[in-house]
Amino acid sequence: MVSISSEKLNSIADIFQRNIYRIPDYQRGFAWEKQQLEDFWEDLETLAPNHFHYTGVLTLEKVRKEVYQNWDDDKWLIEGKGYRPFYVVDGQQRLTTIIILIKVICDKLESVGKRLEYHSIDEIRDQYIYLSNPQGISKTYLFGYEKDNPSYEFLKTIIFGEKSNTNQKIETLYTANMEYAKHYFHRRIEQMQPEELNVLFSKVVSKLKFNVYEIEEDLDVFVAFETMNNRGKDLSKLELLKNRLIYLSTKLSYNNENERVTLRKNINECWKTIYEFLGKNKDNPLDDDEFLKNHWIAYFKYSRKTADDYVTFLLKEQFTVKDVMAKKLEVTDIQEYITSLQESVRKWYEIMNPELSKMDDEIILWLDRLKRVGHGAFPPLLMALLVRNKEPKEKLIELLKAMERYVFLVFRISQRRAFTGNSEFYGYARKYYRNEKEGDIDSIIEQINDWTKEYYDAKEFEKQIGEKFDIYDRDGFYGWEGVRYFLYEYDYSLFEKSKTNQKKLDWKEISHAKKGYVTVEHIFPQHANLECWENYFGQYDYEQKRVLCHNLGNLLTLSQPKNSSLQDDCFQDKKVQKEGNVGYFNGSYSENEVALKESWTPEEIRDRGLKLLDFLEERWGVVIGNREQKIRILKLEFLEKKQM
Repeated sequence: MVSISSEKLNSIADIFQRNIYRIPDYQRGFAWEKQQLEDFWEDLETLAPNHFHYTGVLTLEKVRKEVYQNWDDDKWLIEGKGYRPFYVVDGQQRLTTIIILIKVICDKLESVGKRLEYHSIDEIRDQYIYLSNPQGISKTYLFGYEKDNPSYEFLKTIIFGEKSNTNQKIETLYTANMEYAKHYFHRRIEQMQPEELNVLFSKVVSKLKFNVYEIEEDLDVFVAFETMNNRGKDLSKLELLKNRLIYLSTKLSYNNENERVTLRKNINECWKTIYEFLGKNKDNPLDDDEFLKNHWIAYFKYSRKTADDYVTFLLKEQFTVKDVMAKKLEVTDIQEYITSLQESVRKWYEIMNPELSKMDDEIILWLDRLKRVGHGAFPPLLMALLVRNKEPKEKLIELLKAMERYVFLVFRISQRRAFTGNSEFYGYARKYYRNEKEGDIDSIIEQINDWTKEYYDAKEFEKQIGEKFDIYDRDGFYGWEGVRYFLYEYDYSLFEKSKTNQKKLDWKEISHAKKGYVTVEHIFPQHANLECWENYFGQYDYEQKRVLCHNLGNLLTLSQPKNSSLQDDCFQDKKVQKEGNVGYFNGSYSENEVALKESWTPEEIRDRGLKLLDFLEERWGVVIGNREQKIRILKLEFLEKKQM
């Protein structure tokens, strides 16, 4: 047996000599992403065969007997074979990465029916992956998570490819990272020959060196974890909070042992739920700390002075050992808080992914609109509303409409500062969540409508659009922050009038067009060199053409992204399908409407611009101005004068 020593650097082969490793419940899961994996791979690629690479510190805590006595699948190896069980306090990101790579190497060798020069696949598995109990059917995994961690099952089944007796399949941001790492390494070694794999494996198990330290029994492991410098990727605030709550659970006074066990289990279950829902939509993983901050706003008292100090509040004021010792923080306080977190993250997921929720269709529609236009300061209030779940559908929709109108008119039209109204709306979130006076939904709706009325200003809209035209080579309405949302809503209004069930626009495509393609097109193009455009626009100078090109009436949402080179085509060619692109006739409802025009002229741009501003007034219930004022906003006074 090769023992771990802090007196020398240890290789992976040393570290896995008759030892078992588990990630404790206070640890985060696998957080490494593409950048960290690429750094790790670069270290391996540039490592000369006769050199070693210092990989960092591995900090371990020996697992006490009363703990591993409950590890039914592992006791045979610990008590019968003398394997030593350790918790990984620091270094799990690197250790997990290495184990995933070793498993990928095994998979590659197995697929081509080869072995390494000095190691068979079975020998590699026995030393680094698992050992089978000769007295039964169980396996002991030499590296893994505690069983109540969602990453335990995922590592065993998806990464190691082993069968499971449970149907539990919880995926989180951390499991997604593990799966990405596995695919990443598969791609990296896909074309490697057996001799190259032999060199790679030798580097991994022999040339990566760690300083290994075992924490002394009298050292508080939770404090050590919290103060440790984690290389590669810093802990999120949510991860630090979990560690703090588990630490406090060891200091609280309990009526009985069962109460202590239950609280710790509930903390773990809470974080399991949090990471399940934060990572539930792999296309839209939600940020740890954004959720924590918004929950804090709804749960604790918000003030502008502490707006960015939620972490300081949680870790240095609210959840402290000092308050536990002074009996200011009890078991019920922590239990109430984690219950709220667990309830809230489910609703947070629905707020950020309304299309994937099971709520009423009309509520989903307005939540989706709010997501598209921007949530502003409303997420904590939305969270409180959905968690409490006490409002009738009609009242909740009325509030959602008020929120959407506020964001669009105050921020997209009137260009107010981003924090306008934040303190007041954050305050309402807590009042509503706590059922406090003045926190009823009618008062909130009234306040939002009052603020909208106070801060809406059509003149500010005219001013900002004017600035986008007046500065040389700026792009007018095309550069307006609200243009995509506005045009999307106009197309949706045409869809509603069509009385069909076929939506033609995909918001994701409109807002995230790939390079070289456009989703909002200039009908009269920016580079109008063809004769067909000169016939109608040739009489105008450069600046006038620029105003016409970037005008609201000249912008069109496309049902499918179009190659940007096709923007210069003649209007008649744009209306029909060409080179695999859907023409206006077969596109969005807005495209269909434009396709009915015989030709595209400056007058058509003006008339459509006026029509769109009329729609804005009707849709959001405001006054932009009379025709003269609208023409001024469109910057088309020169067109009116020409026709006089």
